[in-house]
Amino acid sequence: QHDLNSVVDWAKCNNMALHEDKFELLVHRHCPQNTLLNLPFAVLTQTYQVSSGNMLYPSKEVKDLGVIVSADLSWSSHVNVIAERARKVAAWVLSAFKTRDKLTLMTLYKSLVRSHLEYCCPLWNT
Repeated sequence: QHDLNSVVDWAKCNNMALHEDKFELLVHRHCPQNTLLNLPFAVLTQTYQVSSGNMLYPSKEVKDLGVIVSADLSWSSHVNVIAERARKVAAWVLSAFKTRDKLTLMTLYKSLVRSHLEYCCPLWNT
């Protein structure tokens, strides 16, 4: 709680406005098999309050700059989302363009589909 208050105070001192309604809490667990963290009272120890009075509760996943990060640091949900998005764009390309010329399709793939697949891939492709 002290660290969160320090960040908010620092932002106020430097005339920065923080959108506290968009704050999210992601708790990375060292040992996800620990059964004590699954008890109902464990959530109470992992809540924070921002200066506007809103409470922050732990989330299972958080989306930041288009990348979905989960609490267990698995990228499966992010990979599923971008694969689905790329599939939809590829299907749109095949339905909108009647030509099946190799050069045209490669240009469309590289400009419209591959950009979705390669966005931030050095981060999640580990």
